[in-house]
Amino acid sequence: MVSVTIDGHEIQVPEGTNVLEAAKKAGITIPHYCYHPALSVVGQCRVCMVEIDGAPKLATACSTQVRDGMNISTNSERATEARQAVLEFLLANHPLDCPVCDQAGECYLQDYAFDFGLDTTHMVEEKRTYPERERRMLGPHVIQNQNRCIHCTRCIRFTREISETHDLTMKARGNHQYIDTFNGEPYDNPWSACAADVCPVGALTVKEFRFRARVWRLEETRSICPGCSIGCNIMIGHRNGVVYRFMPRENAEINGWWMCDHGRFLAEDLNARDIDRPLIRSGGQLAPATWSDALEELARIIGAGTDARVIASANLSNEALYLAKKLFAEKLGLKMLVPVETGPGRSIKNAHKEWIRSEDPHPNATGARLIGLNVGDASRLQDFLITSSGPVVILDAGAHPLLASQDIIQAIKNQPIVAMANAHTPMTRAADLVFPVASWLEAEGTYTSSTGRVQLAERGAHPSDEAKAAWDILTLMARALGADPGPVTRPQQIFEELAAEVPAFAGMTYRRLSNEPGVPVLEEVAHVG
Repeated sequence: MVSVTIDGHEIQVPEGTNVLEAAKKAGITIPHYCYHPALSVVGQCRVCMVEIDGAPKLATACSTQVRDGMNISTNSERATEARQAVLEFLLANHPLDCPVCDQAGECYLQDYAFDFGLDTTHMVEEKRTYPERERRMLGPHVIQNQNRCIHCTRCIRFTREISETHDLTMKARGNHQYIDTFNGEPYDNPWSACAADVCPVGALTVKEFRFRARVWRLEETRSICPGCSIGCNIMIGHRNGVVYRFMPRENAEINGWWMCDHGRFLAEDLNARDIDRPLIRSGGQLAPATWSDALEELARIIGAGTDARVIASANLSNEALYLAKKLFAEKLGLKMLVPVETGPGRSIKNAHKEWIRSEDPHPNATGARLIGLNVGDASRLQDFLITSSGPVVILDAGAHPLLASQDIIQAIKNQPIVAMANAHTPMTRAADLVFPVASWLEAEGTYTSSTGRVQLAERGAHPSDEAKAAWDILTLMARALGADPGPVTRPQQIFEELAAEVPAFAGMTYRRLSNEPGVPVLEEVAHVG
């Protein structure tokens, strides 16, 4: 550790830390554009210049490492004048279209111009423009407004150093440089939208979110990406129960600062809902019912079944899976299966620049295994469904693609079917009883990644209409079937019991999970990565 003084604040930081990161630790903001902690340091925007005692010239904070005893001023007269000059130069050609720019509210140039810049300009010439590269589809997800580009090269370095796809480059020279793909082909890689994330201005924006909502009106909820087993940390941007976007949330051990396009664009799926109350089949049609009637119907169906079985889901939280096992397998003695499949390979790079890869499309197959549930592929699922004649309880209608197969539905159509879902599928339309379940945004719970880290997905909104979280529905089911689990009012209670009974989760608490970026399980995890 070395001791440095920044604007009169003495702090200790690890040797090798740059001045910018040291200032951040001291709670001091040094403006920057080209610097990103995951990318190589190029020191080309020059807005982060600071004054160091004993140094003949100003230094760029991003490329200067601290030394023991260093005394740094970020707001001296020299540093302030230099910073204001750089900001004026950057604004010389930048369009002043903040009211209509989709980056407004999270634009570094806008923020720093107000906080550190001048309130006047010496610019009298016409601004340089790129008419042919304004509002241009650079790829299937990224829109380019080249007039706003400040040539920080973050996006280029992302494609070279993080995605390793080398898609983007800078063409032309000097004042006329512009961002483009090497060969003129569309910018399309599995992490393409991350280039818009690292863009500090509105030069690159994401088509799917563009002009949908002003960012300062969005609420943000910390969650986990439901797209696969890697468990990328995300921030859900939502308002009035409507999800507008997923954004990557920093987690050094799992996804660094990144997320793939597949997971990012699952955000819109959370708004799909056409099951908002319990449904009971009557006269050949599903009709709305009360929760009390639906639970009575469940008791009648399960009570009448001599060979009832339960299809759980690797998409459910640890709490829901544990409760399902306790209720259906242990107390009622029913057969249970968690269906899994092999999906398209997904990968992400963590903050250590290590690739994490997975072909498991479920967010919690690892949790299901650790809790002790039977896990099986499509072949086992098919046998499980068609070799018995009793009722089938499906805890997630989207648990496996096979559940949407007309052949499977026909094979079990004469058996009573109970399903949980928030949107209709072929299976729910064939069901005799349907329970409305809360969406990913509306339910709190923990999930175990394929790397063996337990992570907490927080609730951002109350369930809409009469929908309930899966753990809540399972609690009501337990009481209706005479297997009362006791007074369960929060998922934390279930997790406490889970942590006390399942060795892999020993010592974990919701508070710890809220404060740490994933807690490793306490035994070796099968199928890691």
